[in-house]
Amino acid sequence: MRDSPNATPPLDADRVEEHTQAIGRELFTSAKRQHAHLSVLNRWTAQVLSWCLSGRELKSRVLRFVDVLPSLKDPRDVARHVRDYFPPDFRLPVALRLGTRLADQGLLTQRALTGVVHQLVAQVAKQFIAAADPGGVSDAVHMLALRGAASSLDVLGEQILSEQEADRYVTQCLTVLEEAAKAYAQLPPSVLPVVCGPRLSVSIKPSALTPRFDPISPEDSVERACRRLLPVLKTANDLGGIVYLDMEQYELRDLTLHLVKHLLVHPQAGSHATLGMVIQTYLNDAEMIVEDLLEWLQRHERSLTIRLVKGAYWDYEVALARQCHWPIPVYQQKAQSDATFERLTRRLLRAHPLVTTAIASHNVRSIAHAMAVAEGLRVPKSQMEFQLLYGMGEAIEAAVMSMAYPVRIYTPIGDPIPGMAYLVRRLLENSANDSFLRHDFFQERTAEELLALPEDVPTRSEPAHQQAIGDAGAMAGEPWLNFSNASTRQQMAATLAAVKAKFGATYPLQTAAGSSPAPQQRISRNPARPDDVLGQVHLATRDDVDQAVRAAESAALAWGRQPVAARADILRRAAGQLRAHRMELAAWEVFEVGKTWREADIDVVEAIEYLEYYSQQMLLLADGKRLPQLPGEQNTYRYVPRGVAAVIAPWNFPSAILMGMTSAALMAGNPVIVKPAATASIVASHLIRLLREAGVPEAVVQLLPGVGEDMGAALVAHPQIRAVLFTGSRAVGLSIIETCGKRAPGQRFVKQAIVEMGGKNAIIVDADADLDAAIAGTLRSAFGYGGQKCSAASRVIVHEDIYDRFLARLIAATDRLVLNDPADPATDLGPLIDESAQKRLQAALARAERIAQVAYRYPASRVPASGFFFGPAIVTDVPPQDPLAQEELFGPLVCVFRVRSLEDALTMANDTDYALTGGIYSRSPANIARAIEAFDVGNLYINRPITGAMVGRQPFGGHRLSGLGTKAGGPDYLLHLLLPKTVCANTARHGMPLE
Repeated sequence: MRDSPNATPPLDADRVEEHTQAIGRELFTSAKRQHAHLSVLNRWTAQVLSWCLSGRELKSRVLRFVDVLPSLKDPRDVARHVRDYFPPDFRLPVALRLGTRLADQGLLTQRALTGVVHQLVAQVAKQFIAAADPGGVSDAVHMLALRGAASSLDVLGEQILSEQEADRYVTQCLTVLEEAAKAYAQLPPSVLPVVCGPRLSVSIKPSALTPRFDPISPEDSVERACRRLLPVLKTANDLGGIVYLDMEQYELRDLTLHLVKHLLVHPQAGSHATLGMVIQTYLNDAEMIVEDLLEWLQRHERSLTIRLVKGAYWDYEVALARQCHWPIPVYQQKAQSDATFERLTRRLLRAHPLVTTAIASHNVRSIAHAMAVAEGLRVPKSQMEFQLLYGMGEAIEAAVMSMAYPVRIYTPIGDPIPGMAYLVRRLLENSANDSFLRHDFFQERTAEELLALPEDVPTRSEPAHQQAIGDAGAMAGEPWLNFSNASTRQQMAATLAAVKAKFGATYPLQTAAGSSPAPQQRISRNPARPDDVLGQVHLATRDDVDQAVRAAESAALAWGRQPVAARADILRRAAGQLRAHRMELAAWEVFEVGKTWREADIDVVEAIEYLEYYSQQMLLLADGKRLPQLPGEQNTYRYVPRGVAAVIAPWNFPSAILMGMTSAALMAGNPVIVKPAATASIVASHLIRLLREAGVPEAVVQLLPGVGEDMGAALVAHPQIRAVLFTGSRAVGLSIIETCGKRAPGQRFVKQAIVEMGGKNAIIVDADADLDAAIAGTLRSAFGYGGQKCSAASRVIVHEDIYDRFLARLIAATDRLVLNDPADPATDLGPLIDESAQKRLQAALARAERIAQVAYRYPASRVPASGFFFGPAIVTDVPPQDPLAQEELFGPLVCVFRVRSLEDALTMANDTDYALTGGIYSRSPANIARAIEAFDVGNLYINRPITGAMVGRQPFGGHRLSGLGTKAGGPDYLLHLLLPKTVCANTARHGMPLE
């Protein structure tokens, strides 16, 4: 980016660099001198921190132990976790090593060991947390003022999951502001720190202002955040202070900018608001964002303070981008972030007084460069400040102050040990770099290293995008739609409107003869708005089944003899067709089966990935497998298609599961007849049309919508159907298995059944679980798509030590969910699929009122008047053998159980007919290992939601009465649709080998 030509002449780059080096050496010398002094004062803390950083694995274990420590209330649990995290081969600090040994020998009580551990962590916590509660703010402010520094106070706490928690957070922020204002008022003028702008400051995370700060619905999110932020802003302004809005994850960046702009023109704040925000220079579009922001400020005649930071979420951003297959939004090389920091320093200082710049960095080079630029532009020292983190920057803080620049300290407030755990958790989630704990930085780096030009620093390169890590057959994956992008939201809204304009069309059968009408039709309706007629779907008859099977049988030989590569090309073209119609298909899912924007998009993504994955997997099987060979013989192991397959698909994943089963059968060389769920027939019609347009012959893939009891049964029983692929209820699945086991007259083969039948899935919440993660994961697992997933959590089994707190927070978090038409992006839960599902859930809740306790029922006043809606419900005290605890409900009703131990939880979790998905939230390595061994499920998820299996990465399927153990999206799925054939050829004649 070039410097702006406005206001001041261009800077001489050589002179700025020369001045940067001179200032930097002066800062380095001063900071090193101060650091030596401070190290003496904090020798014990330094020893502990040095131990923490003595090895990568040890550092990780220390951070994870500190994260779990606040949840350990019993000394026995503390001792057990110490042993779990720090086995005998780890070098521990003397006090902890001796304490552990004595406790193991019975010479020291576990309570005493707990005291040693808490002392160690509390000592470190005091290094980074200024006060335990708002009552300690005054002392913290006073202490920093005596050093000549102002503070920006940051309230630590839980992740905000409910409206009540957001209210408490705002109340704490207001209290902190008032306490800090009192503290400054009590200081004599001679002690008051020199500052740039207001002395009083509080830093606020926008996501803490509302549990629904979501970029998919920006206007609603900003309005909710403003309701809580405006009182804080008014209090700060009345007290002569400033409110900084922290910048968090990249997906919230544009939403936070929107919030800032909204506040600056808000009639209750507007031009009088003293507001600050953060810009992260590790984002590769940071410079573009700054230019847009400066143009907006100029146009609206507003001013703003900008805190310039490198960024603290690098690991998180990279991991999220790779998981979602998005472009990585952060620079891959640190030098790039440093160079951008310097370019934006110049740009922002040039924008003075439109922008007041706060340089937030501990990097000596960045600080020196900012000073050199400010002096070159003649920006007064009083018009720029440097911001440092509490407990990390005393040496550099003193060095900066020695040069007469204002300094402000980012000052966390919170109970030391839980507060330390909160900081560590953010590190573990976002960026576990050494700098957070580094205490002897100036002892390890030379001035030349610290002051080198960013471009001259050697860096390692990383790919901007990478495939899933694994064996052969791994694929890059399909990017999810990123609804934090305004253009994506606008395009989705426009697509919904375009699809709505197509309501009322007719959808004929798709048979070998092409698209043909049928005498019977079914009207498809929108479950959120039943008066909306989506279209008329033609229904097949038994005669249509016979004709379709005969046509498929006639086409089977030619399709099966197609080279595998040719079939793969066709299916990959089909994947391209789905990509081209991706938003249209998602929009149809919103209207036909009630999926929210994200749920609908991810379903289409999964369908695309199945097409790509099975194409890739079949190519690996095309040449068969290598067998042992001996002289005089040639052994080969090949795969051949089974024959005509019937796919009976569910409605809840109308694109993913239908396309997954269909594409697997097609790729294996089998013609397919698809019977879609009646309530998802329009989506199915579009999918089969796209397969045909990609080149699948009409006789090889046929669509026969119809009533399941009639059409599905006819397909399964047909004597020429070689394989049946089914996903649905247990009753239907078992009947399919039974039918496939019977031989019809003239049937000369045994039918293959691939059957997935649902689950009664449990999440275990251990005593030491991260409740923030456990509650957020339970919400998503139990109520995502209204609980209408076979993988959904319907039971949550919670350790008694945390049961009450977990339940209270879960209820509060559930209450903030929005039940509404999924066409509105602000909706969390849409409708149930139809009236019968609604009545089934209503009956289940009525039963819960009789035999258990309904801990939470969604308010009737918030349930839409029309549509098949059922609000989320939480039930407790359910008898473990009651149908509510044993039978699949397929809706947003979850039962919460209290248990005394992990073993009790595992026993209860396994005590159902099903074994599909399960999860555990725990921070005990031993308990996680035990769950891996004993939790009897097909898919076990650890410290994450139990829904959302990804093709190829988490092959999906269960056993017992959940299924036959097959794994959709896994490396062995295609084998169920193929017949292995062994060929042994004699290669010798009359004792002579033949070439």
